[in-house]
Amino acid sequence: MRRERGPLTRPTPAGVPGVDQSLLERILEESPIGMAVIDIDGIYRIVNPAYGALYGYAPSELVGRSFTTVFPEGQRARALAMHQAFLADGGAFRGETDVLRRDGQIFSVLAESVRVPGRDGRGERLVYVVDISQRKRSEQALQSSQQFLHSVLDGLTSQVCVLDEAGVIMAVNRAWRDFAAANAGLSNRVHEGANYLAECERASHEFAAGESPEGSPFVQQLRQVLAGQRTGFQFEYPCHSPTEQRWFLARVSRIEGSQPLRVVVAHDNVTALKQAQETLRESEALLLDLAASIPGAMFRLVNSAAGRWRFVYFSPGLEALFELAPAQACGDIHTLTRHILAEDRPAHDQSIREAVASGRVWEHEYRIRTPSGRLKWVQAKASPKPGPDGSTVWTGVLTDVSERKHMESVLKASEEKYRTLFETVPQGVVYQDASGRITSANPAAQRILGLTLEQMQGLQSIDSRWEALHEDGSPFPGEQHPSMVALRTGQPVNNVVMGISVPDRGHAWLLINATPLVRQGVVQEVYASFEDITERVLMSRELHLQANTDYLTGVANRRGLMERLQLEFKRMQQQPSRRCAVLAADLDHFKRINDSWGHAVGDAVLQHVARLMQQLTRQRDLVARSGGEEFTLLLPEVGADEALALAERLRQHLQATPLLHQGQPLPVTLSIGVSPMSATDAAAEVALLRADQALYQAKAGGRNLVRLAPVSR
Repeated sequence: MRRERGPLTRPTPAGVPGVDQSLLERILEESPIGMAVIDIDGIYRIVNPAYGALYGYAPSELVGRSFTTVFPEGQRARALAMHQAFLADGGAFRGETDVLRRDGQIFSVLAESVRVPGRDGRGERLVYVVDISQRKRSEQALQSSQQFLHSVLDGLTSQVCVLDEAGVIMAVNRAWRDFAAANAGLSNRVHEGANYLAECERASHEFAAGESPEGSPFVQQLRQVLAGQRTGFQFEYPCHSPTEQRWFLARVSRIEGSQPLRVVVAHDNVTALKQAQETLRESEALLLDLAASIPGAMFRLVNSAAGRWRFVYFSPGLEALFELAPAQACGDIHTLTRHILAEDRPAHDQSIREAVASGRVWEHEYRIRTPSGRLKWVQAKASPKPGPDGSTVWTGVLTDVSERKHMESVLKASEEKYRTLFETVPQGVVYQDASGRITSANPAAQRILGLTLEQMQGLQSIDSRWEALHEDGSPFPGEQHPSMVALRTGQPVNNVVMGISVPDRGHAWLLINATPLVRQGVVQEVYASFEDITERVLMSRELHLQANTDYLTGVANRRGLMERLQLEFKRMQQQPSRRCAVLAADLDHFKRINDSWGHAVGDAVLQHVARLMQQLTRQRDLVARSGGEEFTLLLPEVGADEALALAERLRQHLQATPLLHQGQPLPVTLSIGVSPMSATDAAAEVALLRADQALYQAKAGGRNLVRLAPVSR
């Protein structure tokens, strides 16, 4: 954009002393021109209704948002930088630009910006915006029309020029320029801007001196057309070269309705026609041979002024098509119609009546049964022309289209088979266009996704409403959706598991395949097929949970502990700044409880301890029973000091909360070893070993103690 200083009034924004605030608000509210005030940070402060309507928003939806909302994503950073530079030290911020409507449509606007003082003393930008999309389209259409006109003229083999009312050449086509350049320097006399009438008059005098007066009548008639006395004429003349004889036909006509007057002159080389006239008899024989050799049967049918129909000609091809001689068809008008299938006869006769009534081309397809019993499809096409004595002459051809009809029936059957398959397969099938928008979905897809086709059409895989998830529960970015990958790469994507939000069901799990459809090397669309594997995923999760859970206490078992330990260690290696700690806990004198009270009470004690640990830890922490009376706690994002404090709380809380058995308290104590995990550890199990060593120290120190293991460097 560029900024040009003009006569625009610079309105003062709200809050500036001395300004009629109600008048300003009324101007903004009623102005048919889109107006907005944008602060130094690019945030809309004021938006009038016309501005919001232009972009498809209510004003309240834009106020407080960045003005780059209405720019295509790739232009936003540049637009914001230009805006801030404009407010800082002037510069360019006026002109035409492409912007983004709320519905995603790109259109063109003309924007004018001025700087105004803001509420906080910093400058703000008042922008006026006008939609110029229609003007741009009109300009493009005009340019395209002119280009098309020039390309059409240059594509003509006739030598064409356009004259003004004085006979001056305004435009010529390529054939005209080529002929002029190749013939004795004519390009110097009949180019654009030269006077064609004067050149014709000069040539006429030369012909008259050489006793060839053919040019004079041409000049006279040309003057009459230029004067508006006649609309046009044709003139044939010789233009022999030193090496060959040539004849040309000039056609001159006034462009109807042109103001000022414009005249088109076209010269055609008719030498071949002249030569053809000399050998007309041979040519007629050739045409007869050609008619006999083309597929189908050529015919001529005459409808007299009295309404009597008769065939006057049939080519020999009638014998192969109808198994009838041309003389038979010409002798009896009903010979051919007797072979039309009875069920096709009414439509055949009606098509003829309509063609006769309208005077237009007759075209119809119907079936016949030949004398030998063969069934054929015939296409009939004929054009009418006025004949002598008020008759109408129909000239046309009958063609055998049986093979095409067979292929059409095969194609129709294939399409019906595909449609049936599309509608009935249990897998969901969704088609998306090149931009990723859904265009079609089969009933199974609508059932699985819980949406109707109307609700899905226009949605994209990157739409946030799907709330897509990976199997581990992490977000599944839209650009990684199999359909979007297939559109981007042109390669199929198979067996991708994704969880999506389905109305009234929560998250459903899908197994997706996406295949791009490529035409002429360009991906046109993609179809995604998927099946609902929700039950399979949930069952797999349940089995995984059972395999990783201690049956007695309900906390993780050693397998679950080691799986989570490896995961946290991998995360620390990827991000060394992360923290994690391990607690190794062992019940003191647990064998005495089993020996004194029995294993059932021992089990109750283990369950009691597990519940207390879960109560004192976070949801993201892991409590695991790693041995008989041994527990391990994994604490993500926890350092050594916090882990030590938690271990002490666990020890104290368990000591203060004995298990009540038959009304009697059973005191239970814990010895706990604490070790932080380090990204420099050789393996994840190293932290467990350190925690176990600290636990042994707690046991050796008298039990019911917490000890911290240092991290080796």
